[in-house]
Amino acid sequence: MLYQLPNGKVIEITIEQYLRLTDDEIQELIAFNFGDSVDNPFFGSALDGKGMRYESVDDSDLFYIDDEIEPDLSDIEDLEKLNDSDFFRDDI
Repeated sequence: MLYQLPNGKVIEITIEQYLRLTDDEIQELIAFNFGDSVDNPFFGSALDGKGMRYESVDDSDLFYIDDEIEPDLSDIEDLEKLNDSDFFRDDI
């Protein structure tokens, strides 16, 4: 995580380090001029363009199974509709 020191400089520390950080240690970091001056508000963010890269997906990478396509209700025989436990008369 990025933590901004009171002098405006930014350091990168873990949450555990942040929770253990004392006021004296913060003053030492300031005294040693530790950290970086950040001008870009998106520094270290996924929005800065240096984050994750997504590969383009072609239609050839996708697969379709014709059996999963639901048939139109008018294509199903009436007797089959009546025998179907999920079909109700109001569905017509």
